[in-house]
Amino acid sequence: MGMRIQRLGRIRRYEVVLITALAFIIRLIPYRLKYLIGYDPYFHLAYLQYVVKNGWVNYFPYALGPWGILINHFHPRGLWGFPYIVYLIGHPAGLSVEGAFKLTPVIVGSTTILLTYLLLRRLYGGNEALMGSLILTLSFGNVFRSMANYYRGDNYALLFYTITLLLIVEAFGSRGFRRKALYYAGASISMGFSSAFWSAYYIVLALPLLVSLGLALYGPVEDRKIDALGIALASGFGALIASVLGRIFGFGMFWVYNWQGKKLMALTGVPAGPLEDAYLSIHLILVFLLTAAILIWAWLGERIPGENRKKAVVLATALTALVLLLAPLRYGGFIRVAAAGLGSFGGPTVAEMSRPSFWDLRMAYSAFLILPPLFLLRLLRPRARDILTLWVVAPLLFMPLYWTRFLFIGSLGVAVAGSVGASELLRRLKKGDWKKLAALTLAGLFLFSGYQCVEETLKIRPIVNDHWAKALTYLRGISNENDIVLTWWDHGHWVTYFSHRAAVAQGTPSQLVARYYLGNVSMKELLELGVDYVTVSYDTMMKWSSVIETSGLKQNYVLMPLFPAGTYGKALVFSSGPYRVLFGRVNGSWAAVVYAGGQAFIPELLWVERGKEIVKVVPPGRRAGNSYLYVNLNFGYAVLMDGKTYSTPFARLMFTSDYPKDYRLVYSDGGMVKIFRLVHPNVVLKREGGDVLVFENATGNRLRIYGYTDSGRRVFFREYNVSNLREFEIPADVRGTVVRYTYLKGDEILDRGIFRRYRGWS
Repeated sequence: MGMRIQRLGRIRRYEVVLITALAFIIRLIPYRLKYLIGYDPYFHLAYLQYVVKNGWVNYFPYALGPWGILINHFHPRGLWGFPYIVYLIGHPAGLSVEGAFKLTPVIVGSTTILLTYLLLRRLYGGNEALMGSLILTLSFGNVFRSMANYYRGDNYALLFYTITLLLIVEAFGSRGFRRKALYYAGASISMGFSSAFWSAYYIVLALPLLVSLGLALYGPVEDRKIDALGIALASGFGALIASVLGRIFGFGMFWVYNWQGKKLMALTGVPAGPLEDAYLSIHLILVFLLTAAILIWAWLGERIPGENRKKAVVLATALTALVLLLAPLRYGGFIRVAAAGLGSFGGPTVAEMSRPSFWDLRMAYSAFLILPPLFLLRLLRPRARDILTLWVVAPLLFMPLYWTRFLFIGSLGVAVAGSVGASELLRRLKKGDWKKLAALTLAGLFLFSGYQCVEETLKIRPIVNDHWAKALTYLRGISNENDIVLTWWDHGHWVTYFSHRAAVAQGTPSQLVARYYLGNVSMKELLELGVDYVTVSYDTMMKWSSVIETSGLKQNYVLMPLFPAGTYGKALVFSSGPYRVLFGRVNGSWAAVVYAGGQAFIPELLWVERGKEIVKVVPPGRRAGNSYLYVNLNFGYAVLMDGKTYSTPFARLMFTSDYPKDYRLVYSDGGMVKIFRLVHPNVVLKREGGDVLVFENATGNRLRIYGYTDSGRRVFFREYNVSNLREFEIPADVRGTVVRYTYLKGDEILDRGIFRRYRGWS
């Protein structure tokens, strides 16, 4: 019933080289792309570039205007530290900051695959190691978050969890107490160090607890109580290490000063204490409960003889499991606690937080999906290592069923369970045709899945494009360093990167921005946020259902995009679903007819955009009320709206030239991205040997200056009388490296903003 560990000397080095090279090459494919993939990587690269120029500053002014963002409230510094080290190593050879940033996920992902090979080689053998590492290499679900041009913290979590498992396996196969203790200490350090690289690293601490519990359930009979105890204690010490490192690199998302941490403490009633992290304190409570349970099982296993021993173990297992299940209920409910953590990432309006469909699973794992069930063959006559593997893969296989984001983490479970199961099938089949058929089937499965993985990787395209890059780079040139931009939250990180300006919302859904687009935000609210520029875009239009859902407004706003569907005579045809539009010239003027539900009608108003001109047309004939049509001839699409949608700020800015009086169009590419300047009493930062605030359209009489240290601690506040002033130089006695200001007329806020003193980012 023991466990055999492979020796380093028996590793096939050519397999290691080939698998690592294959993993690296596949993940390097997107490096060729002009732009980064997705949204978040743009923030991370922007901050890394800022660090290279200004040092490891914590208070970053080009995000979340007008407040700025404290980096230690977002992610630990290791998230940017690793690509920074890659940059320092490669810079003498000509590697740029962007190049190092794009290469980092490939390095981390390929290292994880190499460690998976070693893990399976130690745990089972060469066949399992080869197949498991190949499954991980060729699973698009793993490639997607470990490829060049796409940088996310999940990559580090899987790396450190794989290191942790490798050390646990080494301890599991060691006989001497000292060697076991050494490896479990290493696992503890690995779990703790994961906290320095991603704010949601907690899964690296939590998942080993499930392994410990599984071994405890199985261990007293098979004498694995020491390993169960060792894993639990390693996880506990890992939490302590994470708390210590949090003071150096920054804490995770449940830090006591983050809203997620405050929410979790309110739900559970458990204070963070000296650990300064709401989850870590709860985690240690669970560790102590689990450790106590293991000791109970050990005590029963040693003192009860014969057949009664197994009965006592079963009874103790049931009682302890009941305690473990009921304990979280005492602190606000297990489901509510879990929801507090998972829900803090976003909601159903965020694609990666949605429940995956079968097609998502198929794309992520291809034909490898059929392999994990074969692991059940190992459980017909299980050994201790099979129980260990079961409790490793079970949660990893369950997590992808909850969120699409977990498809990446789950890829390790598919690789381990699939490789062990496939190897067991081949072992059980007798020599002959059936075994040959199974081997050929597996070979075909790997070839098919590998082809599909490479195909999907080649098809990856950035969401950002030349339209956005040109628009936001132009905005950087015409705007002021301290200007604030209101844009859909998806695009906020692009504003930070391309424009070097702070967006009102970025990274998480913003109800305020959604309400603004629908006309539910007043000018007063915009001024209180210091908004200077507003963007509208084709991309936001295509997310109209998300705009409505995010706003929380229980109203229906009809906006139907239509796309080219050929011609009908001299008329252009646009269609989508049951809607069809015929558009063309009639008697020298634009005209359109809409067909829907077997009926035809003429819209109330028609707007046509061609070249740099937007023309308003009142179509001839009997018009149907409450219907408005916009046709874009530059990019070939049309939009059908009802009256409520037509009257929203988004529609007026995007589809008409009838702009609100306080808006000035400053950029348009003819239908993809448009940028408007909000005309208001504005404060402009000028660097003229010091920091000078210039008042445009000056009507204010009060200026509040707030000074902050780089840690975010306020060290200065004073209000100045600026009546009849056109500019104001920040006095030398103002303390703090970061300045926030509020410009007022009486008690009415006219503008807000933030900037770093004397070290702007031009």
